[in-house]
Amino acid sequence: MTPVDQDLSPLTVGASWITSEQWRADPTGGLPVLGTTLRADTPPASAVLRVCGLGVFVASMNGRLVSDDVLEPGYTDYAKRAEYCTYDVTTLVEVGDNVLHIELGPGMYRSQRHDDRWTKILTDYGDLAACASLTLGYPGGQEVIFLSGTDWGATLGQTRSSNWTGGEDFDARVQLDTSASGVRAWPRAVVARTPTELALTPKTTPALRVREVIEPKSITPVAPRTHVVDLGVNVAGWVELDLPPQSEVTLRPAELLKGDGDIDPTTEGWGPVYHTVRTGDRPLTWHPRFCYNGLRYLEVAGLEEPLRPEEVRGLVIAAGARATGEFSCSDQMLNQIHRLVHRAVTSNMYSVFTDCPHREKLAFLEELHLVYPILQWNYDVQALLTNTMLLTREAQGPDGHLPLYVPEWDPFPDPWRGDVNWGGAIIHVPWQLHRSYDDISVLRDNYEAMTRYAEHILLARVDGLVRYGLGDWDGREARAVPLVTTSALARMLCVLSQVAETLGLDSDAARWRKVADDVVERVRDEFWTDDLSVGADTLGETVIALQCGVVPPEHVSLVVNRLEERIARQRFVVDVGEVGMAALVEVLAAHDRHETLYRVACQEELPGYGYMIRHGATSLTETWDGPTFGISQNHFMNGAIDAWFYSHVAGLQQTPTSCGFRDLVVRPRPCGDLRSATASYRTKRGTFSSAWTIEEETFRLEVEVPPGSQCAVETPDGRRRCVGSGKHAFESALR
Repeated sequence: MTPVDQDLSPLTVGASWITSEQWRADPTGGLPVLGTTLRADTPPASAVLRVCGLGVFVASMNGRLVSDDVLEPGYTDYAKRAEYCTYDVTTLVEVGDNVLHIELGPGMYRSQRHDDRWTKILTDYGDLAACASLTLGYPGGQEVIFLSGTDWGATLGQTRSSNWTGGEDFDARVQLDTSASGVRAWPRAVVARTPTELALTPKTTPALRVREVIEPKSITPVAPRTHVVDLGVNVAGWVELDLPPQSEVTLRPAELLKGDGDIDPTTEGWGPVYHTVRTGDRPLTWHPRFCYNGLRYLEVAGLEEPLRPEEVRGLVIAAGARATGEFSCSDQMLNQIHRLVHRAVTSNMYSVFTDCPHREKLAFLEELHLVYPILQWNYDVQALLTNTMLLTREAQGPDGHLPLYVPEWDPFPDPWRGDVNWGGAIIHVPWQLHRSYDDISVLRDNYEAMTRYAEHILLARVDGLVRYGLGDWDGREARAVPLVTTSALARMLCVLSQVAETLGLDSDAARWRKVADDVVERVRDEFWTDDLSVGADTLGETVIALQCGVVPPEHVSLVVNRLEERIARQRFVVDVGEVGMAALVEVLAAHDRHETLYRVACQEELPGYGYMIRHGATSLTETWDGPTFGISQNHFMNGAIDAWFYSHVAGLQQTPTSCGFRDLVVRPRPCGDLRSATASYRTKRGTFSSAWTIEEETFRLEVEVPPGSQCAVETPDGRRRCVGSGKHAFESALR
């Protein structure tokens, strides 16, 4: 590694993209490892390592990982941009020779099917490659910079293959000498083939970390030399195993079991998903390095004796976003639903929010705004979603079109591509981020993309209606497409008008309000009838029409009453898709129909949250029939009810014009059999919390208001009091 004694901009001047010539000659014959030696004659005052890997990298200094961060760097459109990661490695640098080596895996950068493994997306942006710089700082401001180049060594590692969705192969018998003399003896690196327009930017999202370690619930033999590990909960991450020497195992993840106790891998992908591991002469502790799984169960085949519980652990991986919210109440069904939703949000919190942590791992856009509150209440999502909006802008077509997911590595065919509720995230999410974090820059950054998308959808209408897309998607089929998509357009334009007004663009704001009103009138003309119904009069169409302003104002109360009566007649079983579920929670809560929402949440028939729980779900499932249907068991798209827990059961709210939780409302709504509820949210100002109990007929409430905020507190008897920051206690009658 050649030292450079001048002030260079690391990674942008001088550092080369390099790879292994052996790997390039046979991309199926083992994954590349890059390495170099560097000398420090005296201890540096600081040492900063910057690395970008195409696609996933693991960096080590002197045999120690440079960070606890995993699966770096994260998703980007690799034709345009990649992110580099920065590490303080001061404590890892030794006086004398040091060894830095970087292992590479394909991730989504080079997603190829080399065997029978499931591969969702096919990509090939170039060679697996890395560029790196190490800056040693010394007293007096002197710096010595080491840059990646063809003087590095490059060989093949012990990970023989990796597929982002399909699994890995590892062989500990492959000799990999990472000593200083060993690295010097490796073949020299070669300049890598990378995208011609590739730009480098610093990583801005929280890195992935192991957030939880889970002990197995059971390990059960199911066949000779085959046993099944049950982690007890459905998670995303790695299963780490302590394997004996001279063994060869095949590992298959699964979310479900068959009736005979064997794994049911159906939900992992539309093809095999597995890992193979060969150990050498010594015991081996192993987990995947360049991919991860969504799973509850792991089949381990090839060992004579089952592993002992202490030899297996589940490593739950998610972005290191700050946890912000907690909720609990006296009703165990609601608590279980909250845990399902929280587990699904955590499991899909990568550098983007993915749809599921197994078969797809893609950042579909509609969930981000439809159930935005459940993301915000549980984690600080500002950096994650701001970055996703950058990816969305980068994915926007010249005509303003936006895809279903970002980065759009491999476009989906129509009608999947281009639905308003998916592309509309470019308008809704920045507005939601502005409301949560008082960040006007996210509106400025995205306004041009917002307007281009709005114009594109307006031009795509046929006779005033948007006639393509997924409508009220339920995980299986599109529903009520023209009504849902055109109503969603109207709602989106209303938000765009608010964005323009906030940015001081008054003429734009007036124009978008007028266009939104015109779209609403067109939907009414087509779908509203004098018998208080819209479209085919399904629950989904009704709540979406109410949410989007399609129902004439003078009829809203009657339509809400009729809606509630229908839900009660159906024993609180509501068959709606993800758009409809988010609308249902919002509409019923806005009209104080909390008893109905409570009954909807608690009922145990299909479709419903209780049905999932009754059949063993430990994370929110993609479809309402959950464990009784073979599709994703770890999906947050139907989690809208969790927002009701925080905002209405516990009562934590902002005023309609507040941003950054400055002007607050606490308005708890006891309902059903609830005797207590508590929720807290860690705003950037401080903790905002509510805790209430009912003792006989007395309602007792404790509230905490963060510094710099003010809060209107409304108790169930209708009394309203304004308080400032600090802790406050209240008592009232229930009515």
